[in-house]
Amino acid sequence: MHGFDRTKLAVALAAGTMLAAGAASAQGFMSGGQWYVKGFGGATWPQDQSGEVNSGGSFLADGDASYDTGYVLGAAVGYDYTPNFGLELEYAYRDADTTTELTGIGESGGTTNSNAVMLNALYKFDGMGAGGAVQPYVGGGLGWANMESDIDDIGSFKRDNALAWQLIGGVGYAVNPNWSVVGEVRYFATDSGTLDGPDNLSWEAQVETVDLLLGAVYKF
Repeated sequence: MHGFDRTKLAVALAAGTMLAAGAASAQGFMSGGQWYVKGFGGATWPQDQSGEVNSGGSFLADGDASYDTGYVLGAAVGYDYTPNFGLELEYAYRDADTTTELTGIGESGGTTNSNAVMLNALYKFDGMGAGGAVQPYVGGGLGWANMESDIDDIGSFKRDNALAWQLIGGVGYAVNPNWSVVGEVRYFATDSGTLDGPDNLSWEAQVETVDLLLGAVYKF
């Protein structure tokens, strides 16, 4: 699937999940719901990127970036309008070591990180197992991300307020009525755009990751 088609699909699925949750939660809101907080962390696998490096708006070199396995840390506060639908506001930080190769210039190490604020909508299936303690869920999110790529011997390239989206699949296990542990897999991405660097350099790229996460949820 081409990157543009994949982008449209991810945004459509994320937006559709959020709209469905919003519509279905209206009745539940009137009867009361439940607040929760969540902390999570895990591994991230950024996908390789290719793009142009420009100097003063003129083409300088083709660039290819590859990434080592990195890490994710984040937290969220959410509200379950019904036992099956909820919304949450999330912050997540991603970081990974980077190898960047510029045509005719050479290869450099470095790091790439992003800070993302996302509004997620989650659909939680009915509980399974003894006492319904196991609860799978799916969801999607839309938001914004700041991106920074530090390339050794060249400098830092930054972009603020990139459009971001994610698709979420997970399962929770209720340890007791207040505490749950969760495991998630996510696809996270931003739109492609310009990262501004030193000496009037710029780099066309995006963030695109697959994340594997573990976390804990406390319900009030």
